[in-house]
Amino acid sequence: MSNIRLHDKSFRPFIDYEKIEEAIDQVAIKINNDFNGSKDVPVLLCVLNGSILFTAELMKRLTFNCEIVCIKLSSYVGMQSTGEVRDIIGMTGSVRGKRVIVVEDIIDSGRTIANLIKMMEANGATETRICTMLFKPGCYKLDKKIDYVGMNIPDDFIVGFGLDYDGLGRNFKDIYVLDNNMKYYILFGPPGAGKGTQAASMAERFNLCHISTGDLLRGEMAKGSELGLKAKALIEGGNLVPDEIVEGMIENKFNTVEGVSGFLLDGFPRTIAQAEALDRMLAKKGEKVSGVVSLMIPDEMIKERIRHRAAIEGRADDASDETIANRIKTYHEKTEPLVEFYKKTGAYNEIDGIGTIEEVRDRISALMEKI
Repeated sequence: MSNIRLHDKSFRPFIDYEKIEEAIDQVAIKINNDFNGSKDVPVLLCVLNGSILFTAELMKRLTFNCEIVCIKLSSYVGMQSTGEVRDIIGMTGSVRGKRVIVVEDIIDSGRTIANLIKMMEANGATETRICTMLFKPGCYKLDKKIDYVGMNIPDDFIVGFGLDYDGLGRNFKDIYVLDNNMKYYILFGPPGAGKGTQAASMAERFNLCHISTGDLLRGEMAKGSELGLKAKALIEGGNLVPDEIVEGMIENKFNTVEGVSGFLLDGFPRTIAQAEALDRMLAKKGEKVSGVVSLMIPDEMIKERIRHRAAIEGRADDASDETIANRIKTYHEKTEPLVEFYKKTGAYNEIDGIGTIEEVRDRISALMEKI
């Protein structure tokens, strides 16, 4: 078993099919002990879509006569429970006057189960028992005991063997768990702090995708993507590229880049509005900013380094005191509100940017190892 990727997320192996079969065998033994010799014909209520595979495997192992009725409910959108259980398609048959075994793929809080029990009572079932392939005891909120449990698992997001992430993953016979080690870093630093050099080192050492907004814009325009074409038209018309286009490009990068352990944002966010947009973007994925790394050097050193860089690159205009002072002023005005924003979240970290490239790199690496 190896990792699988569904939409924007990676999942690692968790429970192999052999263990799943063993668990189903044990559940079937218990149900057969309770229902063999029954004069009535119990109903298996298959809760769609997740329990299709479990119900099919379970039925093959049952040694008494039974019927099957299906019902489709949902309380999840993506990875987040809405907290509201909705009856999507109703039941495909009658349970009136019958004993019911509700067959679920997974039970966590128990909201769905509570609603199903009420539905069975309202529809005339004489008894309702609950059977689930997977159970999260740490999340369960009901007093009602689960009658038949395949396996207890921790509160992790899983896919496979009927379980999905936004429609994908149900077909895998094994079960996979979300590989939630994805990291999202932000790199701050004034002109001349060595962000470019350190970003390259950070990306290589920690297997990160380095996202520089300037490079990103140029790359999307060169590819001729929809967002790139919009940006190009705006720039050629003498207009600034609005936040939503830059944010769209970044989100697209988050959703399409594979084989990395995280992302390093350089040049974004620059404003509180962008920081809030980034938080919303990550929240949709069940993620958040892992850490902010701010390279700190004094203003006099900024001036010295900008002059040195301007001389090397032959950019005399950048070496003027007025230009340098304006760049420093702009940096402080844009960055300081963000510093306070991320200090409140506990994600903000400062790194002494004075020293050799290697010394600063070692400080950054030591910090990131702790994050």
